[in-house]
Amino acid sequence: MARAPTSKERVTDRFNKTAVISSAFSGFGSQYTGAMITGAGQLLVTAVLARLLSPVDYGLAGLAAVYVGLAAIVAQFGIGPALIQRAELTPWYVRAAFTATVIIGAFTTGFVWVTAPYAAQILGNPNLTPIIRGLSLTFILANPGYVAEGLSERRLAWRRIMWVEVAAFSLGYALPALVLAALGFGVWAIVGSALGQNLVRTSAYLVLQPHPKWPRIGPEIRELLRFGSGFTLARAFNYGAGQGDNFVVGRVLGIAALGYYSRAFKLMTILVTYFATIVTKVLFPIMSRLQGDIDRLRSAYLTGAAVLGLISAPLGAIMVVTAPEIVGIVLGPKWTPSILPFQILTAAIMLRNVYLMAYCLDGALGRMRTRTVRDGLYALGVIVGSLVGTRFGLSGVATGVALAIALNYFVGAAMSLRLLGATWRDYARSQVPAIALGVLTAAVAYALRLVLISAGTGPLVVLFVTGVLSLGFIVALCLLQPIVAGHYGGLALRHLGAQIGSRIARRRTAKGT
Repeated sequence: MARAPTSKERVTDRFNKTAVISSAFSGFGSQYTGAMITGAGQLLVTAVLARLLSPVDYGLAGLAAVYVGLAAIVAQFGIGPALIQRAELTPWYVRAAFTATVIIGAFTTGFVWVTAPYAAQILGNPNLTPIIRGLSLTFILANPGYVAEGLSERRLAWRRIMWVEVAAFSLGYALPALVLAALGFGVWAIVGSALGQNLVRTSAYLVLQPHPKWPRIGPEIRELLRFGSGFTLARAFNYGAGQGDNFVVGRVLGIAALGYYSRAFKLMTILVTYFATIVTKVLFPIMSRLQGDIDRLRSAYLTGAAVLGLISAPLGAIMVVTAPEIVGIVLGPKWTPSILPFQILTAAIMLRNVYLMAYCLDGALGRMRTRTVRDGLYALGVIVGSLVGTRFGLSGVATGVALAIALNYFVGAAMSLRLLGATWRDYARSQVPAIALGVLTAAVAYALRLVLISAGTGPLVVLFVTGVLSLGFIVALCLLQPIVAGHYGGLALRHLGAQIGSRIARRRTAKGT
């Protein structure tokens, strides 16, 4: 009979309130350091590739990603989040999870390779077949690293995660993309960068986060897949929301139009969504540990939503105002058709970022059915909005998507408040200050930009001065008058100040000894 895991082999990861707050800010600090590095690198690489590749190259890659990305959801099958969410974890579960991810990855690669011609036919372009087959290798490269990545997040190893992501971006993505594009490989520069990034990420995680890898086929797989099936169904609907607009644009408006639209969307995600992704990545494992304490879980949710809003709304406002300069400087003059879609999508960035807190909550509580229903409505909204919007070109599609984002924001808030026993008044206290600061930032940025343009200032100076002065004004206002950040925003600021003070005191003590 197999030996039951001992108490030392079980992982429970319990934290008190101080440890939770400290871990959260430690995670934010290390992840933001990595985000600043990779974000700056993304902007640089995007700027160079936009001048080396054509809208058609990006359109082909974007349309191929519609199919490959859907397969990626099945390949992951929610096993990493299942390891994070589980209250108690044994080596048997780790072995079973690794076995399942490797098998599913190999199967998905084979399936996508074989079905590539049929997918290309459905997507309306036979040239997609070799591109889809090239991207299908992603799964056998990425899947072996999912367990190690999940364990790293579960153990809150934020510094390790930061360096893995930096290495994967710089060595795996940026270097192959720039070299292949410079050599004239066109769309294959995008394919090569995707494969390289997954190879480096998996290799790094396997080295830095050792875990049992001996194959195990047992009851643990059934439990992991039970959670993963609900998670995967929800992600499939969410993917429909994320890629439905690309599918509609590619089929209705054409490959070149998709190239313009995809760059507008990518630029928006680089500049703001990095922040939201980091917040939710850090909060998900922490909120999972709070699932038995509804009061602290409610506070974490509302505070996280407030922080996401307070950062996203002012940044989004600046980006909307300075969109012509951003697109012209980063992408170049040939990408002018991307400006208006970029502005419309960015106007909804706060709503898009804040609703990610609902995903943290669903995952922490294991409420996959709630997520599935919400994501199904969201996907339907994106597809319908995109189809209707095609009558008005790319700006119409972006408007339809923005309306779907707004719908998802309110539906997600309603479901989350019900799970937490909170009220709309509580939610308004976390969101209204962010909206007010966003409007104020837009007014300041608009006035600054008009003055600078009237003075004949160049685009780079307009962008830099408008952005720095507008953001500086809002930051100074929040520091001098914390009341403008609201109840939950002020709570986050107080925690931040306490953490900074504590670290300064520890360093002084260490130097004194």
